[in-house]
Amino acid sequence: MEKLKSRFRLAPTYTLLWLAAAALASVASCSDGGPSTSACVAPETECDGVCVNTGTSSSHCGACGTACGSDETCRDGTCVAAGCEDGLAACGDDCVDTQSDEAHCGSCSNACAEGQTCEAGECQDGECSEGLTDCGGACVNVSSDPSHCGECGVACTEGQTCEAGECQDGECSEGLTDCGGACVNVQTDTAHCGACGTACTGDQTCVAGECRDACGSGLTACGEACVDLQTSAQHCGECGATCNATQVCQSGACACTVSPGHDLGSAVPQIVNGTTAGLPNTYSPTCSATSSSERIYSFTAATAGVYSFDSRNSGYSVVLALLDATGCSEIECSADPNAVITADLATGQTVYVVVDGADDQAGTFELSVTRASASSCPAGTLASSVPQTITGSTVGRPNSVRPTATAACSASSSPDAGYAFTAPVAGDYVFDTRGSSFDTMLHVHDATCRGTQLACNDDTTVEQSEVTVTLAAGQTVVVVVDGSADDDVGAFTLNVQRAVPPPVCDGSGTCGDGSSGCTRCALETACADELAACTDSIPCMEYVSCDRTCDSAACKAACRASDPESAALYDAILVCTNCNVCRNDCSGSGIACP
Repeated sequence: MEKLKSRFRLAPTYTLLWLAAAALASVASCSDGGPSTSACVAPETECDGVCVNTGTSSSHCGACGTACGSDETCRDGTCVAAGCEDGLAACGDDCVDTQSDEAHCGSCSNACAEGQTCEAGECQDGECSEGLTDCGGACVNVSSDPSHCGECGVACTEGQTCEAGECQDGECSEGLTDCGGACVNVQTDTAHCGACGTACTGDQTCVAGECRDACGSGLTACGEACVDLQTSAQHCGECGATCNATQVCQSGACACTVSPGHDLGSAVPQIVNGTTAGLPNTYSPTCSATSSSERIYSFTAATAGVYSFDSRNSGYSVVLALLDATGCSEIECSADPNAVITADLATGQTVYVVVDGADDQAGTFELSVTRASASSCPAGTLASSVPQTITGSTVGRPNSVRPTATAACSASSSPDAGYAFTAPVAGDYVFDTRGSSFDTMLHVHDATCRGTQLACNDDTTVEQSEVTVTLAAGQTVVVVVDGSADDDVGAFTLNVQRAVPPPVCDGSGTCGDGSSGCTRCALETACADELAACTDSIPCMEYVSCDRTCDSAACKAACRASDPESAALYDAILVCTNCNVCRNDCSGSGIACP
């Protein structure tokens, strides 16, 4: 399904120019008392002296003076047959969502008081609930609302739906329902629970398409159950996060329950003889369809290196598994009687060695533990210079470092290659694998291969990865080139460079506006956050419109008094551009700098 950004999103250049012109108009009207010009805040347009939304007005549909017939309504600037889509109600000339519309909250013309928001068809004081955004008094889900898709004021065109914060052509993805252009899950959406327009009330939640009373204190609704995320093995820390059979959920994290019967210490080489006959079966290795009784040992690496665990001289078909003692995650597993497990262990790392049997077999075994070689991570050290590019291959290499699973990458067990890098100066550094021959994953660790994971990414561009990390001068990190899946290996390219620093705007000799000079440079770079804070706020845009239409200081003071919060956002833009960034170029602008 092709996903498109709505054509109604204000282009950055237009927004910059519009606000910059507003800034200049503000200064000019205060300094010379010049004439005012009328302006409406997008998406409204002035028609016959009145600001109207030509996307919804039946009297001015698509353009001023274009009226729809008596049996038609205006939708997205086009006259269509009367009647609203599922999930919307006809209130006057408009099709609105009475679950979130501040002017028609719960029913047509039931307007919320000033300062209130409309949520689930009820006017309420304070901020919107978690997951909802205040768009001009309406608490909406910007991930699915077609009138505010991705952010406030971004409307999808006729025939498009809003899914995952983007306007798209065609139907909603499988499992989602089109409710008035919003792609929602009617099994969990409190505004459309079970069917479009069926809203839950108060503090109810939508579970399996039914409105239910909220879970009690300390509990969370996961599917049809109210669970404690701190202790639930099926929902540990978050809904759907399942601990394996050898783990329990403690304080929202899966913890190991495997108990070793004997500690091998750290001595290498060493040989251990024993038997699994008559012992319990408490762990099932992933590499064997059936398991048997087992004996479990703990081993701690005295120094970093590649360690070998060998059971080839045993009297039966042994299955060997190696677990990380911290969380019981399986590092390696082999059901081949002639195979040897190897693992790259850090200094002081403790693992559990599980000696199991295939097909219910048990008997005497011999376990040999040796340090086969020095650590394979890092594979090398990069020069402390940028930019630089190196090439290599992960074919035939061990799985030295398993990344911490995040939203950006999974816990891959693919062969990898890690490289130490020391930042020559403080700043933001970009590492990417563009030019590699396979589907890569990139993760960066502080100081050592098993240090704190600073960043991880899988597939920034198609099958290549990119991460940006902020480093102090002299800080060392290990950059690991990994595979996206367990069998992804091949030749790689690793590129290292400094992030492009923002341009120096002041000194051009021209203050300019949104289309030129230092002001444009500032709004596109150092002052972009201040600009976005206003353009993302409908009240702020309305304040700017009020300020622009004034022709006297008293009028401007009235605008400021009516919405001091928006006035402060607007002032922040002017101070950032004219005082902080363009102090020299805009020294004669008339802005009073702090």
